[in-house]
Amino acid sequence: MPLSSLTAPLFALFTMLGGFNWQFSPQTDTNGTAWVELTSDENLNSVKVEIKGSDGSTLNKTVSIKAGKPTKITWKQSGRQVEYDLKVEASDSFTNGSFEIQRPIAGGKYAPFELLSDRTDIVDRQTIKYKTPFTISSRELQVYNTDGDIITEQIVTDEVVEAGGTFEMSWNTAQEVFMIKVTGSDDTGYSYTDSRVPYSAEIPHSEVNFDSGKAIIKPDQEPKVAETVAILVHELAGLDKAAQAVNQKLSAQLYIVGYTDTVGNAGDNQKLSEARAKAIAQYFYDKGAWCEIYYAGMGERGLAVSTGDNVDEVRNRRALYILGMEKPGSGGQVPAQGAWKKLADARTRMLQTLPPLPESYIKHKEEQQRKRDEKYGRGSSSGSGNASFGSDDDDDDDDGNDRWSSSPSDADTSGGSSGAKGSKRDGPPGVEGEPGATKQGCAVEPSGAGSLGVLAGLFGLLGLRRRRRAG
Repeated sequence: MPLSSLTAPLFALFTMLGGFNWQFSPQTDTNGTAWVELTSDENLNSVKVEIKGSDGSTLNKTVSIKAGKPTKITWKQSGRQVEYDLKVEASDSFTNGSFEIQRPIAGGKYAPFELLSDRTDIVDRQTIKYKTPFTISSRELQVYNTDGDIITEQIVTDEVVEAGGTFEMSWNTAQEVFMIKVTGSDDTGYSYTDSRVPYSAEIPHSEVNFDSGKAIIKPDQEPKVAETVAILVHELAGLDKAAQAVNQKLSAQLYIVGYTDTVGNAGDNQKLSEARAKAIAQYFYDKGAWCEIYYAGMGERGLAVSTGDNVDEVRNRRALYILGMEKPGSGGQVPAQGAWKKLADARTRMLQTLPPLPESYIKHKEEQQRKRDEKYGRGSSSGSGNASFGSDDDDDDDDGNDRWSSSPSDADTSGGSSGAKGSKRDGPPGVEGEPGATKQGCAVEPSGAGSLGVLAGLFGLLGLRRRRRAG
C-alpha cells in the first residue's frame, strides 16, 4: 500500500454564504497537500480568495466558478497543525471564516521493520532495536510470559521517528518471556507489528552409552533418553498452551545432531553419528513427540573438546538438541543447511497425559529462575516470575522453569566457527536469520510466529569400544 495512495479524510466542514459554498478537509494527504473547495449555483468570475496560515503562509488566488462545478484550491502545508483565516469575495458576495488543518505524520514506504538487535540484545539485555522504513508517530511494546499474559506494556506517543530512522524498546522482567510484540503507527491509521518469540530451553547434560560402532539405544540406557522425552513433551505442551493464549500458530521443529570423537575412520564416524542421531529422533517420535523432527550427523567435526586424531574423549561422543521454528544456522557444531534429513512431519498431539519431569530438571529450572531473580530482580515489572511450566495439567505448574537463556554464550546467533577438528563452541547454536519473527502490516493481527529460539542439550554418547574403531 504506497503512501501516495492514501488520501485525507473524506469528511469536511461546509459553509454557505452569499450564493456560494466552501468546504475544506481537516487533514492533508500524506504529501502535505491541503485544500479548500468552492461551489456556486451560478457562474462566478474573478472570485478573489485569500488564505492566511498561522505558520506565516499566505495564498492569494483569483478563480472562476462554474455553476454546480466545484473549484478546488490547493497548497502545501509544512506544519503539522496550522490554523487558517479565509476570505472570499465574488461580485456583491463576501464571506470569511477560519479552520484548522492537520498534516498527518507519515512518509517513507510501508514495509517491515528491519531488526538491528541480535539474540543477545533481546534475551540477555532485554532490549530490541529496529530501523523503520516509514515514519511513525507512536509505538507500542507488549511482552508476554509463558501463560500468554502481558507482563510489560509501553506506549510512546511523544516521539516521531522519521522514515529511515531507528528506535529502541526495552523491558525489565525476571519472568520467562514467551513473546515480544512491537507495533509502530503513523497518523494515517497504518500500523505494522513485529512479533518475536525468544523462547528457548537448555536440556541439562545426560550421558547415553552406545555399544562400539552401534547406533542402537540399549535397554539399560533407555531411561536416560526417556527423561529427555519427558522434558521435550513438557516443553511442547507449554509451547502449545502459550501459543494458544497469544493467538499464535506456531510449528515447532526439533533438530538432533550426533557427534563422535576422533577414534576411527572419519567417514565411518560420519555415518555412525548420523545413525545415532536418527535412532534418538525415532525414539522421540515413537514416544509421542508431535513436532517436526530432523536429524544429521557431524562425525568428528564440531568437537566439544579439542583433541588430536584417534583420541578417545567421552565428551565428544554426544548429541545436540535444538528446538526452533526454522533450521539452525550452520557452522561450528551445527551441520550445513543441506545436511538435515526429516524423520517426521508435525502431527496432531496424541499424548494427553505427560510423563513426570525429572527432579533434576525441576531443580535446574529453579536455579535458572533464581539467577533471573538476581539479575533482573523480583521487584521488577514482571513480579515474581513463577510462571507455569510445560503442561496442560494444573498440577504440573509452578516449578520455576526457564525456557530461555540469560547468558551471552547461550544466546549466540552467529552459528559458530568452521566445523574442523578441534573447534569448540560455548552454548547452544543460534537459529539462523532474525530471532523468531512474524510481521504484519495494516494493523492485521498476527497469524504466525518465527523462531522459538533454541532448545539445546548435550548428551554424551559413550561409545564402549576398542581403539581404532568408529567413534
